[in-house]
Amino acid sequence: MSARELDAGIVVRRVRADEGLLLRDLRLEALGDPVAPIAFLETREQALARPESEWVERAERNATADDQAGFVAETAEGIGGTLIVIVRRAGEPDYFERVPEHDEATVVGVYVSPRLRGRGVIDALMGAATEWARAAGHRVLTLDVHERNAVAIASYERAGFVVTGGFDGEDGRELAMRLPLD
Repeated sequence: MSARELDAGIVVRRVRADEGLLLRDLRLEALGDPVAPIAFLETREQALARPESEWVERAERNATADDQAGFVAETAEGIGGTLIVIVRRAGEPDYFERVPEHDEATVVGVYVSPRLRGRGVIDALMGAATEWARAAGHRVLTLDVHERNAVAIASYERAGFVVTGGFDGEDGRELAMRLPLD
């Protein structure tokens, strides 16, 4: 996937291997957002407890792996948006203990900083995720979102995702959404 430029110098691209600490800082910002308790599966305290080496390894994996990819939105002021696509493996429990029947490309860790909201960043990040999943041979892209996260749900629906079910998570009802890629 090549970088794509939005208005006002916003570039969406795959994360680089050397950006682990920048991604840590953005994740800490995300975990301080008012919707963080229903949007993310970790707390700020858990993220702060992770060693620098883990953030470095995550960035390296998101930059180079065949079974996951991280994307960022960058301006002259730095990185202000991110998402990751992981491949949930058939027969293996995922982060909610579900076991997919087939390998599934799944969007996780979506965040756009308030300074970049309303400028098309989420749409461009979703476009990058879709392009990557399609190029990797996946026929569908999935994600999970808390039913009370209305802004996120609207963004995902705008990208073409539809609700295919739901389940009870730790903090209430989660919606399973999917986007056909063929």
